[in-house]
Amino acid sequence: MLTGLLLAAAAVPLALGGLGCWIDRRRLPPEPADAALVFGASTEWKARARWTTAAELYHAGVVRHVLVSGGPTVPGQGVSEAEWFRRNLLALGVPGERILVEDRATHTGENAAFALPILRARGFRSVVLVMSDFEGIRAHLTARRAWRGHGIAIYDRHAPSPGHWGRWTWWLTREGRRWTWYTLPRLVRYRLLPYLWLREPLERP
Repeated sequence: MLTGLLLAAAAVPLALGGLGCWIDRRRLPPEPADAALVFGASTEWKARARWTTAAELYHAGVVRHVLVSGGPTVPGQGVSEAEWFRRNLLALGVPGERILVEDRATHTGENAAFALPILRARGFRSVVLVMSDFEGIRAHLTARRAWRGHGIAIYDRHAPSPGHWGRWTWWLTREGRRWTWYTLPRLVRYRLLPYLWLREPLERP
């Protein structure tokens, strides 16, 4: 009886942590990808984590280019999310000629959709997505839906949110739970769940 209770008690945090790992999808390419797609954000801690992660991917040789996407004007900055990200990537040493800008998108679906013509025009075939960790699976499925049939391999290295959300510990804080419940219903609302199983032929789980 006691053993069963202990096993049950251990299983709950493992299951919750497993859910967090599923949300924060991570998979890097086996060779340098053509680009990282960085989803825009106006909230500073989210934005900083995303452009920092993108710069790290570039400097580590994981991606050859960085495509920043976001059209809304950032409060207090007077520029679009994409331009704000571009300036901070330059400050982190990413060369200007390696930064591509998409400055029309106003939400995640448009980030992926409006990035597609840029990717196709340059013949890019592999992309690493950079979103906040608690939105990783949503970004991945959104891109998979938008790019289906275009032969683009999708990888993921989503930006960490220390102090706000953790893949193993999200359920321990009110904010962590809030961000998780922010993400999960949107998988249903935006009809993304079928794309868990619908993959490009070149994709692997």
